[in-house]
Amino acid sequence: MHLSTSAAAILALSLAGPTMAGRPYFCPLALDAKFLQVPYCCEGFVPARDSKVSFEGVNCIDVSSDEDFVKTCPKGGTPKCCYSIGPKVICTTEVGDGVDK
Repeated sequence: MHLSTSAAAILALSLAGPTMAGRPYFCPLALDAKFLQVPYCCEGFVPARDSKVSFEGVNCIDVSSDEDFVKTCPKGGTPKCCYSIGPKVICTTEVGDGVDK
């Protein structure tokens, strides 16, 4: 069975929707690959290989599970919406406002 890109995106959102309820942040699907993203704080960014819309994060930490989520990273800057592939963290968008708990 082969799903179209839009059907796959709708399926991903329907499966992830209940888990996103009540989060103080919002991360859309990745702009380059339509993966689910979560907030990461990174010390820096370099252009991702073969992409015009994404960046590879440098020394990143996942802050999605922080009890008191804040929009400021420990070393300054703001969290970015990213996904991980192996040891790499790929970021494509800014973190948006979610639903407060």
